[in-house]
Amino acid sequence: MDPSCPVQRADSERLPQESRFPVNWDTSFSNSALSSKEVLNLGPEVKEKCQREAAYLFKLEQSFKNSLTDLKALILRPLVKAEISDQKTRPQLKEALRVLEESLEALCNQSEEHCLHLADTLDTLTLKELYLLKNTQCLKEVYIWYFTAFTNYVVLSGFEHIAKQTSDYWKKKKNKTILKGFQLDSASNISLSVSLHRIFHEPIRFQVQKYIDILRKLSWGLKKNPESKPITDALATFIDLDKWIRQTLDVATLTKTLWNSLGSKLTDLLFLPERRLREDSKNIPLSFADGRLLLFDDSLVIIQGSDSSSYKLDVLWVETPVDTSSERNQLKIFVPEEEFIFNTQETQEKIVWFWKLNQAVRQHLAGKLDFPLWGEGGGENSCNVPDCRFASYAFINSPRFKDAVYEGDWYWGKPQGSGIMKWPDGRNYAGHYEDGQEHGFGVYVTPGGPDIFDCYKCHWKRGKMHGYGICEYGNGMIYKGYFQDNQRHGFGILHSSRLEKLPFKYVGHWVNDQKTGYGIFDDLDRGERYIGTWLEDCKHGNGIVITQSALSYEGTFQCNKIVGPGTILSEDDSAYEGEFTEELILTGKGKLTFSNGYIIEGLFSNKWGSGLRTNGIFSKPTEELDLSITSKLQLGSHIIPSKDRWRGIYDQFRDFLNSGSDETSVESFLGFYLENSREQRKILKNRMATTTEVETAMEHSTEGPIDFLSCDGPNGATAEKLAPNQCNLAKGQQLKEYLSKAFESSHHPLGKLLQTLILVFQDTYSGICMCKRLLSMAQQEVVSHAKELFELASYFLPISLEEEHSPPEDTIRNDLNAYTVILPLILPRFYPDLFMLYMLYHEAEDSLYWKGILHLELLSDTKLLEFLEVQKNLWPLQDLHLTNNQRMSIVKDVCFTSAILCFQKISTTADPQDKLDTIMKTYHEIESTVTRVLEREYNLPMDDLLPLLVYVVCRARILHLGAELHLIRDMMDPSTEGGMNDFLLTALDSCYQHIQKEELRSRRLPR
Repeated sequence: MDPSCPVQRADSERLPQESRFPVNWDTSFSNSALSSKEVLNLGPEVKEKCQREAAYLFKLEQSFKNSLTDLKALILRPLVKAEISDQKTRPQLKEALRVLEESLEALCNQSEEHCLHLADTLDTLTLKELYLLKNTQCLKEVYIWYFTAFTNYVVLSGFEHIAKQTSDYWKKKKNKTILKGFQLDSASNISLSVSLHRIFHEPIRFQVQKYIDILRKLSWGLKKNPESKPITDALATFIDLDKWIRQTLDVATLTKTLWNSLGSKLTDLLFLPERRLREDSKNIPLSFADGRLLLFDDSLVIIQGSDSSSYKLDVLWVETPVDTSSERNQLKIFVPEEEFIFNTQETQEKIVWFWKLNQAVRQHLAGKLDFPLWGEGGGENSCNVPDCRFASYAFINSPRFKDAVYEGDWYWGKPQGSGIMKWPDGRNYAGHYEDGQEHGFGVYVTPGGPDIFDCYKCHWKRGKMHGYGICEYGNGMIYKGYFQDNQRHGFGILHSSRLEKLPFKYVGHWVNDQKTGYGIFDDLDRGERYIGTWLEDCKHGNGIVITQSALSYEGTFQCNKIVGPGTILSEDDSAYEGEFTEELILTGKGKLTFSNGYIIEGLFSNKWGSGLRTNGIFSKPTEELDLSITSKLQLGSHIIPSKDRWRGIYDQFRDFLNSGSDETSVESFLGFYLENSREQRKILKNRMATTTEVETAMEHSTEGPIDFLSCDGPNGATAEKLAPNQCNLAKGQQLKEYLSKAFESSHHPLGKLLQTLILVFQDTYSGICMCKRLLSMAQQEVVSHAKELFELASYFLPISLEEEHSPPEDTIRNDLNAYTVILPLILPRFYPDLFMLYMLYHEAEDSLYWKGILHLELLSDTKLLEFLEVQKNLWPLQDLHLTNNQRMSIVKDVCFTSAILCFQKISTTADPQDKLDTIMKTYHEIESTVTRVLEREYNLPMDDLLPLLVYVVCRARILHLGAELHLIRDMMDPSTEGGMNDFLLTALDSCYQHIQKEELRSRRLPR
């Protein structure tokens, strides 16, 4: 409708409310309006031009608003009324017309707001307050909404449909006059549907073009003014909008033509009101097995006969093969599960298709239909199609993923990155993918029955569980350990729920989902623990069984049964050596030794603990026989050597080292996903930076356990040049400091390894089945771990320890070894359980020792020195500070106080070397006190040293001295044997033995 020729309406058809703005008005400018000249610093000619354009814009907008109001009331309202009354109309058509009505209403409201703003600000208007500049985006969004609704109705052939419904209505003279009043030309041979089509889009599109004209005139007057940028931005926006409208209308017409040309079957299958055709292989030939290609704005459709296949653009990639003679005019398209090769006759056709495909993909991913024209820079944008995308896809043909829906990251037709896969049967996987397969950390849930699910939280490799994982089964069992090819393989812990009828816990090695190798099995129902080797889920090989009643036995197992001779040790220290079954039924030859030394040797046929039936020889103990020999018997002499028991744990660690210690292998070994570290590095790599910049940024990154490979001193400082012996000492200390931090961190491979070793040690030797007869095994195991860790630590050795000034090899071997470097760091972790075994094993001797301590505790210092026959000239009597009411004979805990306090520290450390140093310092304190008493240097001979040591030991009151001394002897560095430490340790052991003697306690104490 021409804005200068408003429709002449009958009184009955006039709108309820006339516009508040008159069509003809005279523009007047106040002095306040002229003040905008100072704001923009504009010349009078330009200022006058801006005011003229603003006045014209107001007049234009008011006329446009009236036109929209007439269009809504006189044209759209009868159409909507007819559509509602027709019960046969398709729901899609009704919905499309309703949306068109809403968008036209929004356009009317926007125009009215524009008019109101211009009317209220006309007298004081500045350029910055111009509505076209302040609300450019709002105007753009309303126009886009309207033309989207309009073209949806066009694609549905809505105007053809509504023209048939209302043809009688528009034949009436009055209505016919109204319709002609909206037409922009006087053509009389056009159809009703075409008239309606033009009426609903041409005036609105022309209004956008008028906005462009006004903004162009304003921009011409302000070319060199810095305040012109809002005008040029708004002008560019409306030019793009006009271009978008033009192409949207063209595409809608082409799409409607396509739906009318396709058969009803294909149309019903492919039709969507908002779907638009971007290209057709009938227009630009593209051959593919006698098929037809339709490129829509959301999908690519391949039609072959009456069948069609649709591929979403968010999971479609296109490339041009290497320019060879045979592939020069080929296009390759990648979609999930399939790849296609298309051929064109001309290179230009291939280029056009390549560009249009990439443009469609790019715009679909961006959600922005900008329709760049060919030759206007759009071809450059096609290069920005991302290779990595986030999308959803339902698999159809994949054997593993059939019928599953994947939502996540993609890369050239394959899942890659993070995503979630869901199967119809309830299975789902959430985690990382690589090259279309599960790879990295992921959580897999699968139904195990009604309302029961198995949950696998583990690492994957090429579609299979591989590496560390935690599996929570629906029946209550939990597995924590390593996998290979979807099976438990390597070291792992499997335990059932405590609520199970037969609860259990297995800690050990697995091969192909079966217990195989060395392992610990706790039968929590029977209160038994099996320690030994397995084969295919059966006890097989040498093994030990410990019961919570302190009964234990050792033998050779085959398929869960004992074969051949074995040993049974009872809670009363009786020992049986011979043949028996797993039910402890004695069968055949054997030898039974009682705790009192009596022996029966012969044939046995009874169950252990159910009486004695035997045919053999009974013998009494001889005087030379040590009656405590059965209480000291140890198990494990035939068990697998300590260095081979947990070979699977160390093999897993070595596999990690051999893998190159990359991020994936680190995650797989450590057992957690390094999301922050990985994402940080991913961001760095994706930046458009040089290789040097990326490497530098990664070197300075301190997040995540990857930093364990950077082991030098702080800030890259290097050690000063030292003499060889000083250098070795300094580097040994540096190595200890580094390893100490490594062992304390669960993010360091060595820390993870140590945690696992501590866990299996506790599961083997602690708990209700703790047994003193496993002490030798436990002690050997800790030493073996120290040696293995010392060997593995060389992989993480700081670079500075491998550089110049390295001492001779024999010096390294003596000063830096498993006993001096590793054992002091790891022994505190094993110490609680290990020392408990020492306490149980030496319980009888420590009990006698403590009785002796309590007996001698009754004596004062001088009486005790006299009782121990310490020479009186060595007594530190000057340390006795008596009060008026005290006598020397009753004072206690005063003599040799410094030595006593020093010796008491032996129980405050777990390190054997620290304990030896404490003994050495105690000796020096005793000698220092004697020197002070004699007022001259004095080297204590053994005859003087032993009674003084006994005195210090008595007053120090170390509760489990026997356990302490034997732990020192067993765990000390073998290279220190034979020196002063060994001498003092022997002397201290003699004191310990002396205090236990019965004659010491039976002697009459001095008064």
